[in-house]
Amino acid sequence: MKIALLLAFLGLCPAWLLDVASQEPSSAVSQLGQSRSGEAATQGGRKAVDDFNRQFLEGCRNMDPMATMSLWAEDGVDLLPGMEPMVGKSVISQWHKGLLEQMKGVKVLQCDVDWKQIEIKDDVAYEWGINTQTVSLPDRPEPLKNEGKITLILRRQPSGQWKLVLESWNNSPRPMK
Repeated sequence: MKIALLLAFLGLCPAWLLDVASQEPSSAVSQLGQSRSGEAATQGGRKAVDDFNRQFLEGCRNMDPMATMSLWAEDGVDLLPGMEPMVGKSVISQWHKGLLEQMKGVKVLQCDVDWKQIEIKDDVAYEWGINTQTVSLPDRPEPLKNEGKITLILRRQPSGQWKLVLESWNNSPRPMK
């Protein structure tokens, strides 16, 4: 049970976010709605999404629910595997708090996302990627490694900051033995 909860937590604070801003955009990472007049705004939007991603990853690595929750919109929805949808920032926050109580002694050793696609159109962005985590559990001699797929939908706020409005993820299939 503890492992399932841990993976749920790491999915919530995943595991994504390569330091996208420091890399050249690949052809798979695109921006929708890019006209000559909107090009500068879209580039600014991309920088803000990259900043969001860095903060989200830091929240995962540090197991910091306050930092993670600051990135959620009030009407955010979290769709975790095997659970009912969590609707609203307050519901998601309560779940985080309860989970952390059950995870004493757990340490995140690695938490990353290889973003495969980031799309921005006006005040909405969506992204998907492959997330990986490695964690140390107090009752296991070897660290636990996990890989999964993640999708985020973000909405730009009037302040220009991006907030998470929908998250969904799942584990990658285990190789057959």
